[in-house]
Amino acid sequence: MLKDGPVVFEFLTGARSLAALWILCAHYMPKQEHYSFNGALYRVNVAVNFFVVASGFVTHLSGCKADVSTWGGLMQFYVRRLGRVLLTFWLALAWSVGLMAYHRQPLEWGYLFRCACFLEQWFNWCPNGPSWFVFALLPSWLLYPATRHLVVYVYENLQGYGLGMLLGGLWMLSVGPAAFLFAAEGNITMQQHADMMFWPPAQMADFVMGMTVAEIVLRGENQRLPRLPLAADLSMLAIVLVVFLLPRPASTWALHLNGWEPLLDHGLSILMAVFIAGAVDEPTCFGQLLGHKALSSLGVMSFEVYIFQRPMSDTFDLFLDSTSMEVFLTYLLVLWSFAGLYQKYVQTPFHEWVRRRTSTWTEPAGTCAVDAESAPEGAALTQDDSEVKEEVEAS
Repeated sequence: MLKDGPVVFEFLTGARSLAALWILCAHYMPKQEHYSFNGALYRVNVAVNFFVVASGFVTHLSGCKADVSTWGGLMQFYVRRLGRVLLTFWLALAWSVGLMAYHRQPLEWGYLFRCACFLEQWFNWCPNGPSWFVFALLPSWLLYPATRHLVVYVYENLQGYGLGMLLGGLWMLSVGPAAFLFAAEGNITMQQHADMMFWPPAQMADFVMGMTVAEIVLRGENQRLPRLPLAADLSMLAIVLVVFLLPRPASTWALHLNGWEPLLDHGLSILMAVFIAGAVDEPTCFGQLLGHKALSSLGVMSFEVYIFQRPMSDTFDLFLDSTSMEVFLTYLLVLWSFAGLYQKYVQTPFHEWVRRRTSTWTEPAGTCAVDAESAPEGAALTQDDSEVKEEVEAS
């Protein structure tokens, strides 16, 4: 259970900054001919998996008090949730389309319209490739009122034991298809990896796992396990060891993942869930490391860094040699600075405006005292009973 007074989950924000940096390095850092640490750089499916679990955790902490039983409350939840990402998504898409026009590439307006309406990614890639992550989470956000009912129902009928079983069942549902394919055929192809990673419904089980962890925390069930902080550190240590020390299959190269490598698309989500549950209330070694201000301050704009990575890289390619390490380091500095300025002067004021416009649509119906809605998309979450009633809070 969250403690009285302000509670800041800096470790989540710091972990998001490292995950974002990991993805940028895998996509754009000049590569050597040989792999170090068994190609850990390219195992960014683990970083994406963490983003999904964390998104479910954050969404439930924020949405547990939303009244989704009325039309006004449901619309308030959807507008506030999607308002945190839609403006940024559309601006990044427009930037990518502008670069296509600069290169005189054909613009198929029906295709671009379907991308803007979150339809095309079900079948084809859109101009801003990393935006697939928003496509993938959209079904989870839209179905949150139903999955919230499921998670709360399990707790009310089976208590913490039921939440533990739900967590395990969701993990088996998430990793099960890949495990079945590998057991049956001894190999998972790149196409099968893409289907289990990029197809929007493929991320829903991991998202609900994050929601389940949030319910465990809100109900105080994590405090019933005195050794959970130790388990949190051991879980994170296991993730690090798997990523850095586990050899890659011979048939896998760079971001072309096959063999058993796609098992990591969802296989480590249970360890991520244990880490989050154990690091919320008690100090842990990895939690304190990830919560250091040097990391958490950069994680506040992790979503903006992620969504603008491709158009910013393509813009750099117009003028500079992308194979140069100096150019890559400059790219990181410019991208993070741009994301920080955008988050502070565009996204945050826009989200505050959305909150003001929707504040009269309904009243909070839940009893949880967590307000994650007013924080930036990648920011730490805060709990403060006195702030819940405020119309707009500083991020």
